[in-house]
Amino acid sequence: MLRLVGIVLSLHIAGMYAFSPVVGWLTDRLGRRAVILGGVGLLLAACAVAGTAGHHTPRLSVGLVLLGLGWSGTMVAGSTLLSESVPAGVRPSVQGFSDLLMGLAGAGAAVVSGFVMQIAGYPVLTLLAAVATVPLVALALRPVPTGVPDKEG
Repeated sequence: MLRLVGIVLSLHIAGMYAFSPVVGWLTDRLGRRAVILGGVGLLLAACAVAGTAGHHTPRLSVGLVLLGLGWSGTMVAGSTLLSESVPAGVRPSVQGFSDLLMGLAGAGAAVVSGFVMQIAGYPVLTLLAAVATVPLVALALRPVPTGVPDKEG
C-alpha cells in the first residue's frame, strides 16, 4: 500500500514540476492568460475526477496528475505575468512576497482541509477547491490597463 501511495504522489509531483519547461514554452508561445486559463481548466477537471474517485486509486491518480499539471500551468504563467508587471528592480522582492503568501495560503488551506475532511469528506473538499479556483477565470479575463505589457503570443 505504501508503495502505491508513493507512486501516486510521485505522479502528482511530476505533474507539478516535470512539465514546467513545456509549460514555460507554452506560456511564451500561447500567452500567459491562455496558459493560466488552461491551468484553471485542469484544476477544475482534477477536482471533478478526484472528487468522484471514491476508493478507486487509478481515478484518484489521474485526478492528482491533473492537479499537478493545473498547478504548473497557473504557477508558471502566473509567476511570469507577475514578474513582467513590475519594474525589474523590485521583481525579486515582489516574487518572494508572492511565494510567501502562496506558502502561507497553502499552509492555512492544509489546516482547514483537515477539518473539512473530518466533517464533510473528500468530495466536499474538492467541491470547495473548485469553487475557490473559479475566481482565477475572472482575473485572467479582466482587461489589461493601457501601457502594461501583456505578452500575449
